[in-house]
Amino acid sequence: MDDVLTIGQLAQRAGIGVSAIRFYEQKGLIDGPPRNKSGYRLYSQKMVERVRFIKNCRDLGFPLRSVAELLKLCYPDNSEIECPVVQDRIQKQHELVLKQFEELNRQRAKLERLLDACPNGNDGQGCNFIQIMLD
Repeated sequence: MDDVLTIGQLAQRAGIGVSAIRFYEQKGLIDGPPRNKSGYRLYSQKMVERVRFIKNCRDLGFPLRSVAELLKLCYPDNSEIECPVVQDRIQKQHELVLKQFEELNRQRAKLERLLDACPNGNDGQGCNFIQIMLD
């Protein structure tokens, strides 16, 4: 067998924890590897790329279901990547992130109003916390 990696080595090279590798296996994002006579999982070097791909998708907020779809689209057996379909998935995720960003900005603005409503050193007199929370 050519150069193989243990689960710890794979995790280190992919920049994730061992538990994440096991989780990806459990969810079917990566295949369970063969084991040696001692029972250790042995991963190929190619698996580093696949795990990094998964990690990067997750870092961009893609849900597991979408990651699985992207893996099928981007790692086909004998065909080329279906760019329009991949582009569609990316566009949907982009729209979701924009909505989340807008919601976070609304939350930030309200928190800033709350901070301004309850100045430090005030004994509770003139604090508009409740009123702002009801807005």
